[in-house]
Amino acid sequence: MSDNPRSVKRYALLGWLCAAAAIAYVQRTSIGVAATEIRSTLNLSVPVMGGVMSGYYWAYALSQLPAGWISQRWGTRWSLAAWMSGTSVLTALVAITSSRWDLSLVWLCAGVAIAGIFPTCAQAIVTWFYADERAFPSGTLGSAMSVGAAISTALTGWLLGVFSPSGGWRWIFLLYALPGILWSLGFVCWYRDPVSPGSLMADEPEIPQNDRVSADDPVAALDYDGWWFDRRTWLICLQQFFRAAGYVFYATWFPSFLQETKGVTTAAAGVLTSLPLLGVVVGGVFGGWTIDVIESMTRSKRISRQLVGILSHTLCGLCIFAAQPIEDPTAAVGLITLGSFIFAFGSATSYAITMDLGGRRTATVFALMNTCGNIGAAICPYVVGLLIPRIGWEPLL
Repeated sequence: MSDNPRSVKRYALLGWLCAAAAIAYVQRTSIGVAATEIRSTLNLSVPVMGGVMSGYYWAYALSQLPAGWISQRWGTRWSLAAWMSGTSVLTALVAITSSRWDLSLVWLCAGVAIAGIFPTCAQAIVTWFYADERAFPSGTLGSAMSVGAAISTALTGWLLGVFSPSGGWRWIFLLYALPGILWSLGFVCWYRDPVSPGSLMADEPEIPQNDRVSADDPVAALDYDGWWFDRRTWLICLQQFFRAAGYVFYATWFPSFLQETKGVTTAAAGVLTSLPLLGVVVGGVFGGWTIDVIESMTRSKRISRQLVGILSHTLCGLCIFAAQPIEDPTAAVGLITLGSFIFAFGSATSYAITMDLGGRRTATVFALMNTCGNIGAAICPYVVGLLIPRIGWEPLL
């Protein structure tokens, strides 16, 4: 990490971005824990509830590219505030839904609104951080997402026990909307884009493009018109598809799996679900820092990006596979948590390499990658919802 005075303000910006990520994931993850209560209140079947959750990710996926394009033109300040306030208002509207149709519509629109948050965050990181410093903010941003998801699973499970059993979930969605609205107001007041006069970051010059990526590096920026067809573009999209499909299971159906197969309570399911997400939190920060150190020592993105990513994802898969036959829920989730730590350790490479490749197009390239990830995330809960009544949980897993 750089020790120059500019770092203080850059890392203050990173704090704002991480807060946005955490709040967004508190909101989006809450529906998974509350799914059983929502189904009971609105008389929804399991496949219908799976369709509601899947629709969110389809909307999220299909809105990524337009949102990334808008963010590049609006700038970080106004676009990030708009996306955050929009998804927060829609989260509050979930509280007044009364049927499958209005719940589906509101949650789908929330997926549209949240789509611009993370491409905008990625563009901000590219703007303010040098190439050999990006893994740490990337890993920290990913960890912040899981902090929000972990908070949401544990807190939502507890709040469902505090509020009235019938319809108490409505108050939770109203409560979760408030931080996002307050964040948007605070960010607009604090942050200025680099071209804005009177910027709080006026002494933070935008990183020149030739300082972002070395010209002879194998991970050179996609600064040509044919970047859509570059194999590297679609390789990062493919890995994101599979990563997101696996990750989203824990944000949607995992609490229900624990309740229905392990006999745990709603509150216990929320706490157990939060453990793998907390593993991602620790792994993301530690992995991001370590990857930057490896990059600084080796000056090789083949080692710091590709090798680290391959090893971490392979070990994660082995941990998840080994956890399946374990009957005790705490032991099984413990091994899954170890796998999630290893998974997150290498996940910073996915964001960092997208920023390396994206250069001045980072918001758009990141949006394309996230589009593919959210297609995987959209398919997973819907397919799981269809398969549960037919084959049960164990063959599915």
